[in-house]
Amino acid sequence: PTILNSNLAQGTKDYNAAQLVLESLAYIGADGKPAPVLAADIPTLQNGGISADGKTITWKLKPGIKWSDGSDFTADDVVFTYQYIADPKTASTNASVTKGVTKVEALDPLTVKVTFAEPNPYPYQIFTNELSLILQKKQFQDYMGEKAKDAPGNLKPIGTGPYVVTDFKPGDVVTYAPNPNYREPNKPFFSEVQMKGGGDATSAARAVLQTGEADYGWN
Repeated sequence: PTILNSNLAQGTKDYNAAQLVLESLAYIGADGKPAPVLAADIPTLQNGGISADGKTITWKLKPGIKWSDGSDFTADDVVFTYQYIADPKTASTNASVTKGVTKVEALDPLTVKVTFAEPNPYPYQIFTNELSLILQKKQFQDYMGEKAKDAPGNLKPIGTGPYVVTDFKPGDVVTYAPNPNYREPNKPFFSEVQMKGGGDATSAARAVLQTGEADYGWN
């Protein structure tokens, strides 16, 4: 991994590394259906979360979620993440998720409404999966636009996910420890995680299959 702010990711390795720390409102499961993560439930036409004209989707957030620094996760963080990604000067690699979005607003601390310019057959395009992981407004608000590349949080983001970053050597290895403010009791399972890059496919395979240095090798 080279960066842990996935909104400036340079490849799958960066998305994978970021997702231990940062989260989306929902993820799309193997069955193609969204499952809530930071959202309390999935908005649909049936429950009124998606408007009849297909131009808005309203997300309800889970109450009581904390950032790893102990502060409250709120709708303002979600709105900020949209503003950060949508700013052309940020040059986010995920800017495509904001296409057609005209407004993202916090109706209250636990409710976010997304408005599209046209009826959207797939209103889950933003705030689901790894292309719009939620950033903490407090950590990144001073690093909008052209300053985005200089944010210290790019290498050590504050997140809502199960892990926090304890050490990161970009292009080499990132080490994680459990997030003490994670919302699910008795999780995560592992007391430490390391994600290591560099080398070549043969040496990576050998680290898993021969030396036992690693538990899993990707690609």
